[in-house]
Amino acid sequence: MLKKQKNISLSNLFRDHPYKEEIIYLSKIDKDLKDLFLKYPKFRAFRRPRGFEGLIRLITEQQLSVASARAVFLRIKRLMPIFSPKEFLKIKNSDLKKTGLSGPKINYCKILANEISSGKLSFRSLHKLSDDALKKRLCEIKGIGEWTAECYMLASLGRKDIWPVKDLGLQAALKEVKNLDLRPNEIEMSEMANSWKPYRSIVANVLWTSHD
Repeated sequence: MLKKQKNISLSNLFRDHPYKEEIIYLSKIDKDLKDLFLKYPKFRAFRRPRGFEGLIRLITEQQLSVASARAVFLRIKRLMPIFSPKEFLKIKNSDLKKTGLSGPKINYCKILANEISSGKLSFRSLHKLSDDALKKRLCEIKGIGEWTAECYMLASLGRKDIWPVKDLGLQAALKEVKNLDLRPNEIEMSEMANSWKPYRSIVANVLWTSHD
């Protein structure tokens, strides 16, 4: 399949792809990425909702498998007629625990809901910030670290140059793509991705697809 694909023009193969220009650019500077794009031409973009719902889902996904996190999140969603900070704060901790959400994550989610309800966090203002400023602001909220903030920018806001170096799936995928003996650490992840700027989010998406 891959040999046949190599004979196909990237411009033709990705003619209708929303990231056509980015894919062609990345393929020119990294042969391994070119092979990866040819192997997964219909790679999926990691998507999450904007705002409160998106962040709650990402907090739920911290250190859990995709399937487990999705099951927990759907149970949380069934507890609310409208997915909002106000409705979330009405839910008893005992009911949230029944969804599979851990005690610390219940605390983190309620801290986030209070930040929004009190007006301390405005998504309208947040979304206008630069990548660095937005990450810094989100990381000020207990329970939101670099991975969650970066995945929010990538999956919820669609920003094109986000590279979550702490993501174990990305580390494992890059190990395979680059034929490394060990999974790259965070510093190595950053160094290896320097040449992919300003489109590292696109690389992350195709790597995640290859690892699924």
